[in-house]
Amino acid sequence: MFATKCPGQDMRYWTADDVSEEKCPQCGEMIEFFKTDIRLRCRNCKTRVANPQFDMGCAQWCAHAEMCLGPGVKGLQNKSYKDILVEEFEQLSGGWTESVALVKDIIGQAENKCRRDNVDMLQVVASIVIVALVKLNIITDADAFLQELKQKHSFPPEALKEIRMIVEIILEGKLPESGKKEPEKEIMANIINEVFNEQDKEFTDLHQ
Repeated sequence: MFATKCPGQDMRYWTADDVSEEKCPQCGEMIEFFKTDIRLRCRNCKTRVANPQFDMGCAQWCAHAEMCLGPGVKGLQNKSYKDILVEEFEQLSGGWTESVALVKDIIGQAENKCRRDNVDMLQVVASIVIVALVKLNIITDADAFLQELKQKHSFPPEALKEIRMIVEIILEGKLPESGKKEPEKEIMANIINEVFNEQDKEFTDLHQ
């Protein structure tokens, strides 16, 4: 099984810039901060020091940020990742009520399956939205949509690569060019195919 982690907390998605060192303003001791550290206590003088490089990251879209980062982020953002993606879908579909309701239902089913198979929901939910937009002929360029997610909502670059791969597996039956096995991505793609198949009639009726 695969460990499910919030992408903002998962160091696979981090770069060298996400770890920094700052001097304690009281004693000059160097303090190492991860980007998600709001404050740390200096080991030398015990002063609590704020992280000047604190990155809101996932707290900007995740309704559960307080569980990961503590009460210091409470109230900074009340939209979840899912809310943002549904809003993007709703905007691009022109407020098409039936399609929004169906995509919400598909996402809900997928979330349960992600818990069952212990895989990340971020990539699955984003891929569902993209596949739905493509299947309904609302967008033709998945890459352009992914770039918009990156620019508007600061999605982790590594997550975007994985979403692109999953979408290719679903829409084109295409595995990575390297031929390297990607079992977690294939599990995610299978979950998405399952939920679309379970709603096949409803989705087909919308498409017609």
